[in-house]
Amino acid sequence: MKKLIFFIGLLWSSVSIGQINSDSLKSSQKLKWTLGTRSFFMSTSYYDDFKNDFAWAQSAYAKVQTPKFKGFSFAGRYAVFGKILSSDLIARDPVTGGRNRYESGLLDVTDLERNYFGRLEEFQFKFNTELLSIAAGRMPINTALINPQDGRLSPTFVEGLIINFIPDKFNTATLNYISRISPRSTASWFGIGESIGLYPIGLDTDGNPSAYQGKVSSDFVTVFDWKHVVEEDAFSFEFNHTYVQNISSTFLTQFQRDWKLTDSKKLVSGLQIMFQHGIKNGGNENPALRYKDPFDENWIVGTRIGMKNPKSSWHLNFTYIGGKGRYLSPREWGKDPFFTFIPRERNEGFSEVTAMTAYYEKVFREKGLLLYGHAGMHFLPRPNTFSINKYAFPSYTQGNIGAKYTPKSWGAGLIFHALIMTKLALHNDQLRPGWVYNKVNLVHINLIANYTFQWK
Repeated sequence: MKKLIFFIGLLWSSVSIGQINSDSLKSSQKLKWTLGTRSFFMSTSYYDDFKNDFAWAQSAYAKVQTPKFKGFSFAGRYAVFGKILSSDLIARDPVTGGRNRYESGLLDVTDLERNYFGRLEEFQFKFNTELLSIAAGRMPINTALINPQDGRLSPTFVEGLIINFIPDKFNTATLNYISRISPRSTASWFGIGESIGLYPIGLDTDGNPSAYQGKVSSDFVTVFDWKHVVEEDAFSFEFNHTYVQNISSTFLTQFQRDWKLTDSKKLVSGLQIMFQHGIKNGGNENPALRYKDPFDENWIVGTRIGMKNPKSSWHLNFTYIGGKGRYLSPREWGKDPFFTFIPRERNEGFSEVTAMTAYYEKVFREKGLLLYGHAGMHFLPRPNTFSINKYAFPSYTQGNIGAKYTPKSWGAGLIFHALIMTKLALHNDQLRPGWVYNKVNLVHINLIANYTFQWK
């Protein structure tokens, strides 16, 4: 991959230098610079006597993008991160012995003693035509299973090659080859196998602490994504295949359509079908050290129904995860693709899951204000059914209330976001402390301020 990046960079440079003229000199002066900052306060409190935590951290980034020249361009981005203040995130909860889950994500989860660090997030060379675009290097990504998963100071980035083919206005086909990844809440870049296990690793199928961290063998990920969109009919179809070498193969098919009821009102509908199976040795020949059982087979179905108009929208969602063994997708790589996904929790690591969620959003455009709410019930297998409950997580209900404010008459480039979340166990009888801490019976608060400034 490094040789490929060097070759493309050399080619781009030679084309630029070899054809200097008045136009190219003029173009070279049109670099696009973007500066951005994010200030993030987070706290978690428990109804019971567990360790409460808080953290306030700051990030800033600078991004530069060159204009296209003969179809070639370059983009680079560097970010810095720093802790302003926090509770003791290294100390363990005195009741369970567990470590903090949420607030530590504002730091480098691989080294919580590091209060300040930087990361080269983008360094990509691009080539664009009307039908084709190619990007090589370090870059952002947004696919079903590997995505920014925004919810901390900076998103996830990948290193590899992305080829995008647009044959017509209805279809887009994208092929991703990923050799390295820098998950959110980390300072470094990791090989594919190395990146699995940076976040909490849960339990093995016998209920013992998982031991796969640093032991997973996987060299690359390929993602093929095809999207068919007909804007006139508000219809979209997506097919996604994510292949994790030596570990798993996951297929996703998704349909969404808005049905016009009146000039201002539409019926929202959606259907998801997924299938995942393990491959080869699941990451290690030793069953105690592998990430996934190669004999696992999981199928998932999801539906959505709702209504929307220019000022508000709501929808009801359903997901069922079934099959043999655990549905797995590294949490380091992205959030769940399910319709029922609610920010600050996931249903990865389980099987025999039934989830139902509701979403409501109200927009006040003249004031730059958006209000939203989530509510959901997630029925999981019993926490001690370790073969299909990786994180010993109880069934729970979750509620989110949030607001986003974009000033209209002042503060251009500012966006404020506030979120309050609570999760409650559906069955509190016989709950062990380890099934509560970091999981349920808590209140979680986020206060975020983003600022972006651009100039050319």
